[in-house]
Amino acid sequence: PWTDYGTIVLIALAITGVGLLEGVGVGMLVMLVFFAVRLSRVDPVASQFSLHERRSKRTRPVPERTILLSEGKRALACELRGYLFFGSVSPLIERLGRMLDATSRPACLALDFAQVSGVDFSAANTLARYIHRTQTAGVQVVLSAVTPELLTRLERNLQPEVFADVATEADLDRARERCEDHLIASWRASAEGDDERRSLLLGQTATDIQRHLERQIEFEELLELLAPWTEARESVAGEQLTSLTSDLQLLVEGKASALAPDGERQRQFGAGDAIWPDNAGAATRIVAEGPCRTVSLGAKARQRLEEQDAALSLRLYRYLLATRLD
Repeated sequence: PWTDYGTIVLIALAITGVGLLEGVGVGMLVMLVFFAVRLSRVDPVASQFSLHERRSKRTRPVPERTILLSEGKRALACELRGYLFFGSVSPLIERLGRMLDATSRPACLALDFAQVSGVDFSAANTLARYIHRTQTAGVQVVLSAVTPELLTRLERNLQPEVFADVATEADLDRARERCEDHLIASWRASAEGDDERRSLLLGQTATDIQRHLERQIEFEELLELLAPWTEARESVAGEQLTSLTSDLQLLVEGKASALAPDGERQRQFGAGDAIWPDNAGAATRIVAEGPCRTVSLGAKARQRLEEQDAALSLRLYRYLLATRLD
């Protein structure tokens, strides 16, 4: 490239005109400038999306899902990447600032730092000013995968009451969940006393609620019929429900999460869900989020069930297929 060729010529001229060490210093300075310029041209936003496009993996009741379907566009998430410094943070903040100036201002903004390799002090100062601006505009900010060093820098550059309102989460999925909670709470606050709006929500969810109730009835009937072949188990928060074996577990009460090796949630299970390797994705373990009660149907028990009661076995597999399609 002509820039590298020109740098070599400049180094040669500096060495012949001034000295060896001075020429090397000039070359290092020029290359650092070019490096900063090239790095600033890399888009620091790896992806940007709304919660209408990509929701969290949390299992939610039907009314909340309907609220998020209509309100999800009011929450945005940005996955940042690379090294944030004075040359790259300015266009980033300018881009994020346009969201606040738009007529359809977001109610919540999640910034994910999982792919960020580092943040210099000037970029931290700029981010702090932007966070203060978002809170002044009434926008909730959620930071995910943020390092303790960056949090310390933000705390030094923000007033205590402003920093206290900054939400942090371990990963982007949890950050999306926090934004969803914010949207749902805002909708409920705005719909307080508005019977027409609540009636409209009920009308939109009536069919889904009926299907959910029918599914729960079917689940409870299956539990009663499968009692001779299943084994009940109770778990506490944080306890591993299963390693990915061939056992089928039906979650009767509570919630559990399928976690990847890095601890990121792949899926959340609720009452009425089936837990087994085929629907756990890339998870390596499934952990109870609170007190849980499950019933387990092992491989041998399933084989006996198929041999002794084919109708019940078919009914069970039909239920599992229906829940997977949901």
